[in-house]
Amino acid sequence: MDLVPKDQQHPSTLPASVAPSTMEGYAGMTERVAGAQSQEELARTSTGASASATANVSRRRHPPASNPGLPYPHQRTQSLNARQPRTQASSVIRHARNHTYSESSPNTVTTPLKRTEDGDREPATSPDQSLVTRYLRQFLQGCGTPLCQTPLCASNTAFPYKDANEIAAKAVETASNGTEDLCPRLEARPSQNGAQREIVADSSIDLDIISFKALIDRCKAEKSYNALLARLQAVFSSLSRLSMSFADPTMDPKNPLSLQLSDVQQAYWLLRECPPEAQILIASAAERIMSSVSVRPDLVTPRLMKGILIIFMYPILKEKPWQSSLVANLCQIVWRCSSACQRVFKYYLVTARPSLGNGVASLEETMAWLVWLVHRFINTRVEIIEGYVTRAGLSCSTSNLDESVISALQCLYFFYHVNQEAKLIKYTEFYNESLNGFIDFMDDFKRFRERTFSLCNFPFVLTVATKANILKLESSVLMREKLQFAFFRALFVGVNPPYLLLTIRRDFIIEDALVQLQDKSHEDLKKQLKVKFVNEEGIDEGGVQKEFFQLAMRELIDPKYGMFKTNEESRLCWFAQNPLDDQLSLDEYNMVGRLIGLAIYNGIILDIHFPLALYKKLAMAADAQGDLRKLDELWELDDLWEIDPTLARGLSQLESFEGDVLEAYDRTFQVEFESFGQTFQHDLVSDGANILLTNANRKEFVKEYLKFYFTSSIAKQFNAFSEGFHLVTLGSAIQLFRPEEVEQLICGSPDLDFNALEQITQYEGGFHSKSRIIRWFWETVHAYEEKDKKRLLFFTTGSDRVPIGGLGQLSFTISKNGPDSMRLPTSHTCYNTLMLCAYSSKERLQERLMTAIGNAEGFGLM
Repeated sequence: MDLVPKDQQHPSTLPASVAPSTMEGYAGMTERVAGAQSQEELARTSTGASASATANVSRRRHPPASNPGLPYPHQRTQSLNARQPRTQASSVIRHARNHTYSESSPNTVTTPLKRTEDGDREPATSPDQSLVTRYLRQFLQGCGTPLCQTPLCASNTAFPYKDANEIAAKAVETASNGTEDLCPRLEARPSQNGAQREIVADSSIDLDIISFKALIDRCKAEKSYNALLARLQAVFSSLSRLSMSFADPTMDPKNPLSLQLSDVQQAYWLLRECPPEAQILIASAAERIMSSVSVRPDLVTPRLMKGILIIFMYPILKEKPWQSSLVANLCQIVWRCSSACQRVFKYYLVTARPSLGNGVASLEETMAWLVWLVHRFINTRVEIIEGYVTRAGLSCSTSNLDESVISALQCLYFFYHVNQEAKLIKYTEFYNESLNGFIDFMDDFKRFRERTFSLCNFPFVLTVATKANILKLESSVLMREKLQFAFFRALFVGVNPPYLLLTIRRDFIIEDALVQLQDKSHEDLKKQLKVKFVNEEGIDEGGVQKEFFQLAMRELIDPKYGMFKTNEESRLCWFAQNPLDDQLSLDEYNMVGRLIGLAIYNGIILDIHFPLALYKKLAMAADAQGDLRKLDELWELDDLWEIDPTLARGLSQLESFEGDVLEAYDRTFQVEFESFGQTFQHDLVSDGANILLTNANRKEFVKEYLKFYFTSSIAKQFNAFSEGFHLVTLGSAIQLFRPEEVEQLICGSPDLDFNALEQITQYEGGFHSKSRIIRWFWETVHAYEEKDKKRLLFFTTGSDRVPIGGLGQLSFTISKNGPDSMRLPTSHTCYNTLMLCAYSSKERLQERLMTAIGNAEGFGLM
């Protein structure tokens, strides 16, 4: 799967080559150092690896030419990936290259010359090859003793070396000093390459759930877990062996699809009853494997991807000490591995539904775990970076994010698109609050427009409130630019209206709006909107345009216009199916689209009720390469259930009907519908009038009917609507929104939480939260029914809709408007301000307030 476009990807500072790694096992390492080609999937010659690594270190000294605007790697917070500083990395690579086995003679060790005290050069002492071999085995796989205490043994959980090039150099160096650092428990293990290959190939060393349970039971009975620890050490020290474990007994273990994920989860669940050393041992071994594999994830094969998934499911990853390296490396691998490996990973997330049991998670729970795990890692890193940026006196910017966060975001991108197809968890589970708090909205969107790295490349982690703020800031900047342009044009060319001014008669709202908006260009529509009602005083600072939108949309959706039909059961509107619509009717649909686009651009929330299907179609139409025919294949009965439950119920019953469909339904692939008293026929397929509906083709009938309902029957109307909508919004930050989020942006939140509104309310003119009149006001408001609360909102803000994020995001003020009197409350809807007199009693307040909100339209509004 393609992730973020190459020109928008963050430059990687990871080495482009991989040195010998623990996943190849000791035999592969020995062959590589000896100059021979390994037969393992990821093997490379030591000369090639060293040369490639050296070339990569050289390349990292300069920023990538294709992304000149991206931050240099050395300007960023140090990544969590296991990398040496540049100078140290270079010396390690040179050291490893100088201490390689000769290709011409595998038994000869080539060593660098050293200087004598007189300055002459003489060969350094060459270590014995068999001793180097034993050290390599000790560094790569250890002695097999759980929690070994030998400092330079891989079985020791504190073993310091992870990079394979470093291990190669260290083996030669240590062998030059003799046998003093050899692990005493290493002697009993086979030392020849052939014996090592037999161990790697021995299937008995792999794990399966039956033998694993038996082993744990035996350890419990013997009251010693050494056998379990040794087995775990042997399996988790090699990615190849780990990938052969927990395979379906009916399949070849080498098959990439043979992993039984439920067995893996059950095994981890059984480990809870074992000593904690077992979990620490697995984590330590897995960390060593991942630090090597993450250097060249492009070399991971689909079969080895099973081992990656086994580690990803390890519950101990939720502990912070193991997050910094393991999760970072896992994300790096999932992001950079081949598309074939990603397809294997996707198979286990979507298709391989496990048999539930003790410790076994459903596919939904598995996806939720993976997403939570990556979010937890991102939160930890952002907290560290934010602290560093604050101490350094810098501003929080996307450029401050290090590469481990970038890898985690790319991994989330993969999970998000898998979830888009499978619909395992809610899209809101991908929101990341830490990143939403960290982001500088305008800086990030500017970077997005410049096609450099930006969080806007990953809009699924941004909340709808954050996206709305980005859209609002973008609109403000564009409006200011249009105003400045009009000012300078007036100085040198001629007067150019600085605003989009609409002069409206209340009795002819639709006609006046249609005439004045019809010929406006994209540039004109980007100006700040001002509305003037004829013969009415008042300057539009936001309140008048709110009322205009409410009145205009109410009329346009009214059945008397015949443009939209409201379903009595769902209370949602949909386009009227009218094949006879003329150009004037289509112009009205275009105007509706423009009005909704203008409302979004000017931050107005509308009281309209369209189904999610409309916003799906708009999102597809906004894509320059979008093909609405692709969307036709995605329509489901669930989409129809939302709009027309009765029709959806009928089609659902047709699909599940157990009798003879032909006899019971007696119909063809032709449908009838009415429009303005006329009846029309439409063939769902070619020659549909002559194709009988049967049990065999009923699913095709339902599919074609959905296409007809959502596309072909309303094609002209929707195209006109979409053209008007995108004339205003195309190219704006609206592209960051999902269809569900566009619906929230237009219609607002359904949550009328007046407790949140009370918490954020400001008071002026002598009022405060403890004032008697204020206490009476909130007691009265909290007792209102929902319809009266909406009327109060409309009276004070010009809209009865709740902004994105809830009423707690609203700016709301209550101001004193004089002493006690019989005057009605008034409001400044432009500023969301309610003006109250200091009424002498609660009863008078209740009566005056109810009278005001019940007569709010065109009354007391400024």
